[in-house]
Amino acid sequence: MLNKLWEVLFKRKPEEIAVSVEKDGFGLWIKLAANNQLRARMDCVIESDTTILIGDIRHYKENSHYNRGYGSLMMEELLGYAKENGFSYIHGNLAQVDLDHKERLHHFYRKFGFIISAYPEPQDSYYGKIELNL
Repeated sequence: MLNKLWEVLFKRKPEEIAVSVEKDGFGLWIKLAANNQLRARMDCVIESDTTILIGDIRHYKENSHYNRGYGSLMMEELLGYAKENGFSYIHGNLAQVDLDHKERLHHFYRKFGFIISAYPEPQDSYYGKIELNL
């Protein structure tokens, strides 16, 4: 079903997509493989029994792996995992290094219901935060 949806939505050569969740202590990783190759990963931290921090979303290889829906598939997996395991709050910081694609990033988080807030002044290397109450 996932692969058919991929083919219809993106009108691309079908890829065999697999999204997995790995947990080790306080670390939580959402990994996406296409055709058995790791293409993207979402790094998270379990801060408490109710809270998950999204640390980073990274794509492997060159920019050809952007805008393919990988981030959305991983976010859906994270949200499902959070709900199934009793988490009620997910948050993260918006890094200044991502300012070159700020609008795309904001669109991504908003479509999943995150509230985006800018810091009055940059904090460390961050310009804002995202928050979602489940």
